[in-house]
Amino acid sequence: MLKKTIALLLVSIVFQSFKTADKIAIDIEHFSVFENIEQVKAKILPNVTNAITFGDSTVCNNQDLLNEIAMNKFNEFNFKKWDNLKFDVFFLAYKGYNTLLAEGIISNSRYLSIINYSISANKKRLWVLDMQKNKIAINDLVSHGKNSGEEYAHYFSNSHESYKSSLGFYITGMPYQGKNDYSLRLHGVEEGINDNAYERGIVIHGADYVSNKFIRAHKRLGRSQGCPAVPLKLNPWLIKTIQGGSCMFIYYPSENYLKNSPILNSDF
Repeated sequence: MLKKTIALLLVSIVFQSFKTADKIAIDIEHFSVFENIEQVKAKILPNVTNAITFGDSTVCNNQDLLNEIAMNKFNEFNFKKWDNLKFDVFFLAYKGYNTLLAEGIISNSRYLSIINYSISANKKRLWVLDMQKNKIAINDLVSHGKNSGEEYAHYFSNSHESYKSSLGFYITGMPYQGKNDYSLRLHGVEEGINDNAYERGIVIHGADYVSNKFIRAHKRLGRSQGCPAVPLKLNPWLIKTIQGGSCMFIYYPSENYLKNSPILNSDF
């Protein structure tokens, strides 16, 4: 009975996120009539990959399976040269997104926001991905903290008054009117990495220094006190889209972060 339950759960996970080249539609209820795990194998394996294995203690190679699912999901977005998001960044974001979703922490699962701080501030390095429609909802400019670097961000902190950005996974809160006008609260969910974000006042807000006009005048984007500030015109739409419990991932290839992130290093 345990094997049957595991198999049914695996089928559900796989076919919610992983589509074959033939776009095979699977009716999960159909699998409930199977009498044993061998029949489940016979139906699944021809349509998925050999990443799934069945046995007494291990039902799948988690990393290989996740990689297959993430690659297929990534390809659905059909990124172009001008809005390219690298797969290795997407993979980390997708793993964390699914981990937080499984933990019941995400309540707005439709959107996944990704900021890649390894890219120049003068380029569009914010993506909001519609995970239901597999479309890029937003791709635009976003600032980093003034003590994180100038055109490129290199330094990050979880400390108060550091004026640096923080890496890792966040859950969006609700909008409010504050010193930066219409803003969106962010809750850092990685202890020791970004869990001081709320107390630090790290929020999404609009800023006139996040614009191509500012870049032309100063040769770089303006910087915040640590907030991921966005263009003024984008701000209301962005907040309306991702508010209320969606996932945001702020990335930089920091060896310290990648080694110590409790989410990225958790079992999937």
